[in-house]
Amino acid sequence: MTRNNSLRHTFDEVALLYNEARPRYPDELFSVLIDVTGLHKGSKLLEIGPGTGQATKPLAKKGFDITAVELGSALAEVARHELHDYKNVQILTGAFEELTLPAKSFDLIFAATSFHWIEQSAKYSKTHSLLKDTGHLAIIHTNHISDEKGDDFFNASQPIFDRYDFTDKHQKPKLPKSEELKANVIDEKLFRLIHFQLFPITITYSAKEFVRLLNTFSNHLAASKEVQYAFFEEIEDLINNSFQGKIDKYFSMSLTIAEKI
Repeated sequence: MTRNNSLRHTFDEVALLYNEARPRYPDELFSVLIDVTGLHKGSKLLEIGPGTGQATKPLAKKGFDITAVELGSALAEVARHELHDYKNVQILTGAFEELTLPAKSFDLIFAATSFHWIEQSAKYSKTHSLLKDTGHLAIIHTNHISDEKGDDFFNASQPIFDRYDFTDKHQKPKLPKSEELKANVIDEKLFRLIHFQLFPITITYSAKEFVRLLNTFSNHLAASKEVQYAFFEEIEDLINNSFQGKIDKYFSMSLTIAEKI
């Protein structure tokens, strides 16, 4: 397993905080997903990496039969609690790459801010084998984007990120504009891209709320507690002292849909 993929275990350490702090996906995204893929009540869905069920619940409410595979046992327990009213949802604990699942059984396989953690060897080959003929793969991702107003907080906070080694020293970080975001690169031998759409949202965070969000990111969780505390304290002080105690954070949720061929 690569060093990058080893970080995917870190989220389990903060399962409850992850559930509280991570931004939710807009309802419109799920409406588009259902319309484009032609899902109907009783359709069989497989979710890769549901976390605490933030993308599971909006689809569970529609009556779809959902099997969700979650690597982290603590995250899976929170998801089961959040989804206990939905008898149409089954949550399995384990690595997607390793679990045995029935071939050609699912109308849709989807992953919300988790697909990038899947081993490259299984990303498309295994999803392809599990989908019914003409089934669909949907990749949802949370993108941090420019506010297109100067990105004052982003630029002011970069020296702090640099100081604690949370940035790539060889490439200056830059927030992309929404129009620069593209669909996920799909294995064109197995899938055909049929839809890509962005869903921008803006969330206002207090200093403490933003630090709580930062405390759910894998690279921060992998740092020592001493580094985490010092880093979070500096970020909180920056927001309180230079940004009147709150900041607006700009996200764009992307939806990439591909059809099995």
